[in-house]
Amino acid sequence: MKKFLLVVIAMVMLGSVHAQTAFKSKVEGITGTEFYFGPKFGFNVAGISDGLNKSKLSFLMGAFAEFKFNDLFGLQTELIYSRQGDKGKYHGEKYWMRVNYLNIPVLAKFYVWEGLSVDLGPQLGFALNGKHKVKSGGTETKSDMKHLNTVDLSFGMGLSYDLPMGLVVSARYNLGLTNVIEKDHFGGNNQNRVFQLSAGWKF
Repeated sequence: MKKFLLVVIAMVMLGSVHAQTAFKSKVEGITGTEFYFGPKFGFNVAGISDGLNKSKLSFLMGAFAEFKFNDLFGLQTELIYSRQGDKGKYHGEKYWMRVNYLNIPVLAKFYVWEGLSVDLGPQLGFALNGKHKVKSGGTETKSDMKHLNTVDLSFGMGLSYDLPMGLVVSARYNLGLTNVIEKDHFGGNNQNRVFQLSAGWKF
């Protein structure tokens, strides 16, 4: 059974690579520019701008596509599932806040050295859901977060480096421009602050 599953997985992967290669060639033929796409994953160090709490470690995963117009400039868009939020301690109670986003950054890539680019651009995010957890003594309480802003707007800035074998490593900081929770319910400004380290593979 295990051998059969391995054969099926291998066939699916080979078919996927063939389809990706054909699609890539077609897009490059139509646009006249280099086109790359692939999966990416990484880690977030996420916090909230109120400055009262600590950052929390979480993860991101998704896919990206890049149009490279010449040796100096490209345009990249992504579709990323990202876990964000923060954690803190207040009057002996520990609490965690987690918001799951579907983020769509659109980044201008300025190649300043061979393989090295400065990436800048806006990011539109959609809050999928949020969870709030409080721990006091031995009691732990979980609840759904209310009054989340459905749309999150931020500005991304970072660096990416393309390795010859197709691996891409990136470091990025996303500066939130809109509140995570409606300001009237939170009691003040509360924008996302997220530092990301990620790796991707270019096809």
